[in-house]
Amino acid sequence: MFWDKIEPVITAPLQDAIDNSYVVFGRYRLTGTIVYCDCPSCMTPEVAAKLSSLPLKDIGVDLLSEYTNSAHGYNRDQIETEFKYFLPKYFDLIGHCQPPSYLDLEVCLTRLKGYRDVWPETEKEAVDAFFDAFLEACLQQGRLLEWPVGLRLEFDIGSVLAMIVLAGGDLNKALEIIDRNTGALVAVHLASLRMELGSKDGTVYYDNAFLEDHPDAAKRIGSWLQRDCVTERILAAPDALGRPEYDDILCNGL
Repeated sequence: MFWDKIEPVITAPLQDAIDNSYVVFGRYRLTGTIVYCDCPSCMTPEVAAKLSSLPLKDIGVDLLSEYTNSAHGYNRDQIETEFKYFLPKYFDLIGHCQPPSYLDLEVCLTRLKGYRDVWPETEKEAVDAFFDAFLEACLQQGRLLEWPVGLRLEFDIGSVLAMIVLAGGDLNKALEIIDRNTGALVAVHLASLRMELGSKDGTVYYDNAFLEDHPDAAKRIGSWLQRDCVTERILAAPDALGRPEYDDILCNGL
């Protein structure tokens, strides 16, 4: 996505989730220079020193992207503590549509994987609350971009779903959130997601490159998108929206 063009939607629940993460994870502190990879492709000592000493509020998207890219080891002792220290800033930047990664949103939070099994309940709830609120806020994104094939949504809700999957979040809950948001604009997002369906060996799946190692999740999204109720929502959307600029997406989604 062209993140420099996207305007964030900061709903009250999303802001509350971000604020709460600063409280929940605020007890974690850095005790020295962070653990990082110092190979030529990764982090320099100067960058590591900045990340280890700057106040959390002063760490911007470029600097935290260095952490995402270069502090890629993990253990349950020092590195997990460091990651938890940075996590509120991750949520803050992601919520404001500035994902701190050189690749994209999907891989920002891969070090969360396993949090639902081992983290304290308050921390798990804080992560889940952010995922829920961010996804729901992003469903309000409706701006369009002109591509050679026609108008397409500027914001790809599939990237949020893939981020949740790669982070070990609750995909079924994410899909339920989309289901319960019955606005016509959500039907446009559903139609856009349907345009990314693929088929292999008779099985339909959501074709997202970041989900290649998560075939069960890709199939789950694919089957969810094929339901009759999704078709009905897309069919009803043009009259409810009264916005013909969305019609091409809706037609392709059918």
